[in-house]
Amino acid sequence: MIPEAFSAFLGPQAENAASFTDLVNRVLKHHIEKRQKTFNEDSSMYPSSLNSNTLERELEAFLLRVEGNPPYFHPRYSAQMLKDPALTVPLGYLAFILSNPNNHAYEGGPVTTEMEMEVTDLLLKMCGFKTGWGHLASGGSLANLEALWAVRDTYPDGGSVLFSEVSHYSWKRICQILGIKNFAEIPVDTAFRMNLNALEDRLKEEKVLCVVANIGSTGTGSIDDIGAILKLRDRYGFHLHIDAAYGGFFRSVILDDIYNPHPFEETAGISEYVYNALRDMQEADSITIDPHKQGSVSYGAGAVVYKDEKLREAILNTAPYTYHITDKPNIGMFALEGSRPGAMAAACYLTYKVLPPHSGGLGSLLQSTLDSAQYFWRKIEKSSKYQNLTNPDLDICCFWKTAGSGTAAEVSSASLRVYHENSLEAQEPEFILSKFIVPPSVTRKIFTGAEEGTSLVTLRSVFMKHWYSLHDFHYINALLKKLESYD
Repeated sequence: MIPEAFSAFLGPQAENAASFTDLVNRVLKHHIEKRQKTFNEDSSMYPSSLNSNTLERELEAFLLRVEGNPPYFHPRYSAQMLKDPALTVPLGYLAFILSNPNNHAYEGGPVTTEMEMEVTDLLLKMCGFKTGWGHLASGGSLANLEALWAVRDTYPDGGSVLFSEVSHYSWKRICQILGIKNFAEIPVDTAFRMNLNALEDRLKEEKVLCVVANIGSTGTGSIDDIGAILKLRDRYGFHLHIDAAYGGFFRSVILDDIYNPHPFEETAGISEYVYNALRDMQEADSITIDPHKQGSVSYGAGAVVYKDEKLREAILNTAPYTYHITDKPNIGMFALEGSRPGAMAAACYLTYKVLPPHSGGLGSLLQSTLDSAQYFWRKIEKSSKYQNLTNPDLDICCFWKTAGSGTAAEVSSASLRVYHENSLEAQEPEFILSKFIVPPSVTRKIFTGAEEGTSLVTLRSVFMKHWYSLHDFHYINALLKKLESYD
């Protein structure tokens, strides 16, 4: 049975176009009527001699450039973390962008500030935080920066910052920006999860301020062992920040409609390891989570949530020309960003009214992406021409083309040949994939005879579009057929 949530999207071939067009017109009509009745006793100041010739001409040229955009919306594209936003996003955004509220201060966007606070409360609930605070941000990197800034200034005794070698590249930059000189990358195992023995060795040797764990690493979507890291936190004492920018919304898969976790036995298509990690997110101290990744919202919407509200006090800022309404939330006082788009908050608000982040809403979409990734993984397991890099924790599959005697260099070369014909580098490719380059440290664990410094090149598909599961995995089977055509 196809989940009702599928109807909240335009569709790969704009199958839902009639409904979307009607809804857009309703939003525009509402905005136009609001303008027409606001101070309608005033005379019009709009010059009758104006024309829109330039706008019309430039719009035509603009739309020609749009034609050059890759088909990110289509299931034949699985290269990067790109998928259709729900229809609620352009509708919610359009409803407010023409009045352009600013959620920096309450007076700049009272309605959209209230919407942002409701979205944040929902994110706190989805993450399992009973108390706390948070807000939307322009993206996960900025949310990560703000979180570590707050942690650094809340705990002035300091210490080092530890994250895995496959964590998002922004963490090294963030430490440099914040002047944190003592940071280190912890090795990972062949599943691209943080090596817990290596982590504990560092914890024994030095004072640690913060450990960053991943719920969905950027390359492979891998999940660190959150339960084990929590035990280390209890033993050694450090702030645990979870970078769940990519994978955090998968917690909706295991939640009932009042945001309590289902028992593992009542879930399907998810491993017990992943279930436990998603469940244990609630024990973290802070979390980065991006609506614009798996939250069905367009790019421009990240978020950070803190379990302890005191963390926001460390970055409190005021200004004499704003924050005049003091009995209402002024989000900008506790955020790095100044101007903050109220329209994006509205887009998130409407999205989670239609697709609440639990198993009966957004979670049903994400369940289908998990099913798709597992289906692809099982097929590759049976193939004589390809080999899986990992069993995916989420919906990203990495695999390589077998070749020759099976050395890292040979399979990398063979994988690159397939990639060049099935990527944006090709002319009119039938499918569009990406590649993942395995660090030398992990390559030598997989290919024990690999030379020092050798990297493994693998193929990579991000199955984050819920359409993949339809018609008995039609597009995945078509992709597999294409892959098997290579000798």
